[in-house]
Amino acid sequence: MKHLLLIPTISLLILSCSQVSENYHEKSEHHFGTIEVGDVKSTAMDAFNDAYLANDMTGQEELFAENAVANVNGVETTPTAMMEGFLQGRNFYSDITNSDRATGTFVLDSGEIYTNTWFTWTGTSNATGVTVDSPVQASFKWENDKVVEVNYLYDSHDYILNMGSE
Repeated sequence: MKHLLLIPTISLLILSCSQVSENYHEKSEHHFGTIEVGDVKSTAMDAFNDAYLANDMTGQEELFAENAVANVNGVETTPTAMMEGFLQGRNFYSDITNSDRATGTFVLDSGEIYTNTWFTWTGTSNATGVTVDSPVQASFKWENDKVVEVNYLYDSHDYILNMGSE
């Protein structure tokens, strides 16, 4: 009798373990990694953007590896020079905000890790009074918990046009 009860119990366990959850998404041949939101790296990049908004990037250079490279609209520089350049924009713009921000860390199957952030940069020109909006995309490549490469891309046309002179 014990054996008769044991067989259905084992069968039930096997079947329940092999059922696929409702939210399961089978990985296709084109699927290449995962995305994390709210993880340590995403939070660090949100803090980086918040430091810019606060006009105080003190300590942010600690995020970057010693030999890190920064690219802003395709122009290569250092992370320190990039941050200084971003802060110098305060000489030309006020009421700066980042709206509709989304940040996520992409962990690729190859082991590469990138944190990407998207937002709309908005600022009011001190020279013209014009409010400028520009979509921004930034990508931070990580190695050993340090950023080794950062790329910022945004449409700078209206930003430059409304800078005026200091």
